[in-house]
Amino acid sequence: MFYKIIIKSTLFFFILLLNLNANEIKSLKLEEIADGIYVHIGKHENFYEEENIGDIANIGFIIGDDSIAVIDTGGSHQIGEALRLAIKKISKKPIKYVINTHGHQDHIFGNTAFVSEGATIYGHYNLKKFLKERGSQYVRQITEAGDKVKGTSIIFPHKIIATTSSDETKKISDEITIDLGNRKLLLTSHPTSHTYADATVYDFKTKTFFVGDLVQDERTPTMDGLTKEWIKLLSKIDKVDYKIMVPGHGNIQTDNSALKKTQKYLQVLYDDVIDALKKDISAEKVIEIAAESEKNNWILFDRVNPGNVVRTFMRYEWEY
Repeated sequence: MFYKIIIKSTLFFFILLLNLNANEIKSLKLEEIADGIYVHIGKHENFYEEENIGDIANIGFIIGDDSIAVIDTGGSHQIGEALRLAIKKISKKPIKYVINTHGHQDHIFGNTAFVSEGATIYGHYNLKKFLKERGSQYVRQITEAGDKVKGTSIIFPHKIIATTSSDETKKISDEITIDLGNRKLLLTSHPTSHTYADATVYDFKTKTFFVGDLVQDERTPTMDGLTKEWIKLLSKIDKVDYKIMVPGHGNIQTDNSALKKTQKYLQVLYDDVIDALKKDISAEKVIEIAAESEKNNWILFDRVNPGNVVRTFMRYEWEY
């Protein structure tokens, strides 16, 4: 009887250890894409569905002589923590900055993992407003996801990406520069395009350009702003002197292929919707036909494109 108790106790302890290990957060897999710049490539899966805990966006960090800047933090506290652990394995320098390229959940929900680091969070000058407007929706998503994203919450930016007057009442420029120690980064807030709170990060040292969801590869872009203005902004971005581009989703780029692919999809989407508006075609029918010629070029097209059509239709119907 005594031995049976010992065996059962040992077995219980072993199972407990297995469960603890299973719940342990492991550091993310990273790729060094340039000197001191590391990126984790997100999965092409649906947000929070099945086993996914928000690992769908490209996130990364840049190491300077004195400090580290994180660019986007993933879609949950767990992904943010996995990124933080990965950073600690590579460098012991302080994580001084977190920069959010926009306000979508898959890019900002990992911010909570960097609170303990005392990092200053930067975002577009409209990002706080964006997050306040989405607050109830985001909290509901976190709640519905349950324990697998426990600890996830909305963290507002501490500082805006803009140069202002001394009393902070007037915006002078949409750009600021931060220095990580012999490594300067240009942070830029952009006009409404993918969202109304998009920002980019440019590393002068390696000419690496983090563009968030303004450019995407493989995964269908989500239109949450103004399609026509997004197309215009991509033409400006294409003129930037970059060697490496980090899109919000998909493969790292060394040319403008993903940019042109994103721009083409948006142009087809816009043209098809405007054509339908001119012909007075119903919204229900437009959803079925707009941008369908692009379907085979993108992942998750059937899930994402209908929403893009509806939002584009609603935002331009008053013009026709």
